[in-house]
Amino acid sequence: MSVKLLVVALVFGWGATADAVAAPVSRALPWVHSFAPAAETSEATSAVIDRMASWRAADPSCSAAAYGGFAVTAEVAGEPAGLETVLASFTQGVLVLDAKARLIASAMPLACEGSADEFVGLAVGDAHVGEPVIALAVTMGGHREAATWLVLYRVAVADGVVAPIFAGVVEDRTSDQTRTGDVTLLPGALVYRAPSGVRTLWTYDTAQHHYVELGLGAPGV
Repeated sequence: MSVKLLVVALVFGWGATADAVAAPVSRALPWVHSFAPAAETSEATSAVIDRMASWRAADPSCSAAAYGGFAVTAEVAGEPAGLETVLASFTQGVLVLDAKARLIASAMPLACEGSADEFVGLAVGDAHVGEPVIALAVTMGGHREAATWLVLYRVAVADGVVAPIFAGVVEDRTSDQTRTGDVTLLPGALVYRAPSGVRTLWTYDTAQHHYVELGLGAPGV
């Protein structure tokens, strides 16, 4: 059996019982299953905005700037000098500092969309892909319609980049309805259940360092 077929069999076998056995582990990111966070937070502070301003100024015209930013400390880049610090705010992006507070990698900020824009939770942990992953939940939109996205990143120190490796909507809201989805992490793969209920299988491409959809989605699988 090929590796691809083995993964498909594993995931579709898992899909029948995932809802029953894959309880959320991360308090900051309740949409993620089978994720072991080394550090996490859902408490934003203005001090993070001030700290990040040394490298990237906040955008006061965006309502999300008023909510502050997140900070966690964990091993995320494999630097020998010690643990890294991950700083994140909506209008300043994601910054990774080494143990001596030097910037070693970053991701650009998101575009403001509406009054509901905000970061919801930040975590660093094991996604079963052989290297630490940064997980970020972000809500974008207005109070009538908004969506919460889960974005997974890896830190590419050689390129100075915090690179996205997966992104998907895990909650969408209108004025009268809220629908939720989730992400279940598996060794070298993940199952994404969109708020619509459709599940899709993604495998981790170790050469390109990101998840690739296999296109096997089906409602209720």
